[in-house]
Amino acid sequence: MKRFSISRLAGAAVVAAALFATAACGGDSEPAADGGPVDLSTVTLKVGDQKAISIEVLLRASGQLENLPYKIEFSTFTAGPPLVEAAGAGGIDLAQVGNTPVIFGAAANADIKIVGALSATGKGDAILVGKDSAVASVADLKGKKVAVTKGSSANANLLLQLQKAGLGLEDVEPVYLAPADGYAALTRGDVQAWAVWDPYTAIAEKEVGAKTIATADQAANGYNFWVASNKAVGDAGKSAAIRDFFTRYAAATKWSSDNLDLWSTKYAELTSIPIDASRITWTRSIKEPIPLDSKVIDSEQQIADAFTKAKAIPGKVTFADFVDTRFDQK
Repeated sequence: MKRFSISRLAGAAVVAAALFATAACGGDSEPAADGGPVDLSTVTLKVGDQKAISIEVLLRASGQLENLPYKIEFSTFTAGPPLVEAAGAGGIDLAQVGNTPVIFGAAANADIKIVGALSATGKGDAILVGKDSAVASVADLKGKKVAVTKGSSANANLLLQLQKAGLGLEDVEPVYLAPADGYAALTRGDVQAWAVWDPYTAIAEKEVGAKTIATADQAANGYNFWVASNKAVGDAGKSAAIRDFFTRYAAATKWSSDNLDLWSTKYAELTSIPIDASRITWTRSIKEPIPLDSKVIDSEQQIADAFTKAKAIPGKVTFADFVDTRFDQK
């Protein structure tokens, strides 16, 4: 039973994506980048989703997928790094990821642009240990095995928390695993800690009594980002659809904040996670759209520089080179 919810979480979003296929409606037009009209009825926006985020479910529950003037095709991934890879390869047009997959994508010179930013508290991005663990602080992780998804926001949280404690990645033994496998490794005792994000954090806390020894708000930023393929950014129709999509997402986020009980219940039902874990997740991990401004860019540059210093990415990343602010919601 302890592994049931996270396994179901991995599969439920795929089922939801199949159930919520979205068709194009009408023939509305939006201005193109050059000022000319765009026939959105001819546009298909390919959006990558994360199993734990369920952007599609949020948009559907809030009514923001009604009367779409274009078509959306959702596809579901396990975490941010493969979403960035897919965007870079042109397999998807748009995706939401944490603060680190975009840095790894930039380090690989991926064919992407960062086109939007979101804020969150960072409290759901945590380093967890077992309920009976003697590990009480990040300093206690020295020489220990820590499960983490490589290139994820949890990877940055782990790195920055270690640096804050006077340690480095070389002082622990990172075990690079997908979230569901990290959960299993922690519960079996194969690793002594697990760096992960909500709702996985909330599930582990509620199901197996996992203890939090550090959260990202203590060392990192809580930013998330919209990443788009360069091909989509250069296409007038897809660019217009992205702008409309961002407006709908902002409205859906406000709806979820204003209807926390309803949204938490719906999310729990669709992902088969405990209702209390769902409520915790959406109390501390709702992502609010914010301007993609110099404060955000500078904060990301600091994280990128930390990875460069740790020799965890090749060379130096200039984060601003991958930013496109044309899609910011004014």
